[in-house]
Amino acid sequence: MPGIKQQQNDELRSAQQATAYPAIKDYALIGDCRIAALVSRDGAVEWLCLPHFSGDSVFATILDRRVGGHFAIRPTQAYRVRRRYVPGSNVLETTFVTDGGEVCVSDCVPIVTDAQFADHLQPQRELLRGVEGIAGEVEIQVEFFPRPAYGQRSARIRPRGALGWQCMFGNQVLNLHTNLALAVHGGDRLLGRTVMKAGDRYDVSLTYAQSDINVIVPVGEESRRRREATVRWWREWGTQSTYMGPYREHVERSILTLKLLTYSLSGALIAGPTTSLPGKIGGVRNWDYRFCWIRDAAMTLRSFIDLGFIAEGEAFLGWMLHATRRTWPRLRVAYDVYGETHLREREFPGLAGYRDSRPVRIGNAAGEQHQLDVYGEVIAAAYEYVLRGGRLDRSEARLLLGFGNMICREWRRPDQGIWEARDAPRHYTHSKLMCWVGLDRLLQMAEAGVLEVAAQRFASERDAIAEFIETRCFDAEAGTFLTAADCNEVDASILLL
Repeated sequence: MPGIKQQQNDELRSAQQATAYPAIKDYALIGDCRIAALVSRDGAVEWLCLPHFSGDSVFATILDRRVGGHFAIRPTQAYRVRRRYVPGSNVLETTFVTDGGEVCVSDCVPIVTDAQFADHLQPQRELLRGVEGIAGEVEIQVEFFPRPAYGQRSARIRPRGALGWQCMFGNQVLNLHTNLALAVHGGDRLLGRTVMKAGDRYDVSLTYAQSDINVIVPVGEESRRRREATVRWWREWGTQSTYMGPYREHVERSILTLKLLTYSLSGALIAGPTTSLPGKIGGVRNWDYRFCWIRDAAMTLRSFIDLGFIAEGEAFLGWMLHATRRTWPRLRVAYDVYGETHLREREFPGLAGYRDSRPVRIGNAAGEQHQLDVYGEVIAAAYEYVLRGGRLDRSEARLLLGFGNMICREWRRPDQGIWEARDAPRHYTHSKLMCWVGLDRLLQMAEAGVLEVAAQRFASERDAIAEFIETRCFDAEAGTFLTAADCNEVDASILLL
């Protein structure tokens, strides 16, 4: 995504070219730790799920240019693009440069906690877009085309006078409030054009509610204050960082992104904000990543703690230990943002997929797989937390001991491994390694007086795992560990040894 430094695109583009699929790398991510949107370099919001990361989409043009739905603001004439994140924040700015002038479109999902908003009723969710004339004159066009339920439903748009426009579907409602002149076309989209001069400003607020109070917020100066408050919130959060090493800008951008993907209402950290973007164009490995993978999240927990974000570490560890109570002492591979484990996978044949990469999938069957490494990941994350001064209460210690006992009982079984292979289970080296790590870290915490363990049993099983790895997962002739026991393959997971 853009934002490490200002991103310049010297290609001259047109509104017609904007209808083609952008490269995945050219999407920018915005969000508020509850929802996330992808914005193309052509000024279109092409992915947005509500009311949370793994909710149904209202814009999904990234998966189907015809019926996915989008929300675009761009010049009518040919343009070049500059983009950046406002430094220290996840507020995006896209500047369009034409022969006649420049306009800047800003995009954010507001986070308003300042005292100045204390007596303001805030919407359940909001996407805020602003456009400002920078120089000369530029004609812009706006197209608002919502398609709820992954493009499977149309949304009839109704005028609400001074309150803008509204569309309802089930118990959900979208409100579009703006000081731009728009008109309904075909009943299911809004279109508008206007010529902007230097200093002209317009704002568009898209709010959402589900089984809740339908709040429509003001635009104009009020919306700009919400945008400024959002920048302040991200910058103030970022001041917790203790990192002083090289590539500081890259580290800052990375941790801002990880924070954006943390679900603030529970502490869960999702693996990604999208579904069905292909590993290979035209391929079938198109998975839904809008869930919390224990392995990935545990690694991210260590990143937060390493950089000084202790509160995020505490929140995630609390969520993880709470969520895993539902299946304790057995761990699932993935959970949703609320800790649920039923991630039923289904396909949407009505969507073309990104650049015709089918199928489009919702849900993820990998959540049902047997993956042994997750036990070690949870225990290692708790160990890192304790190592930096965190405390475990009695119930948390009991949960960790249960995971240790599961390792002792299960580590000899084959599993699907870190790559979540959908074939016969194998004795993956990385899985055995993380079982070893789990028992080793429990023993270290016991030595530090943090918890009590069956030390003799845990140490004996830990040593047996080490022997298995060194004898059956190592090729002495080649001098390398192997992907799995008794095979001749290698992969990147063995680098973690």
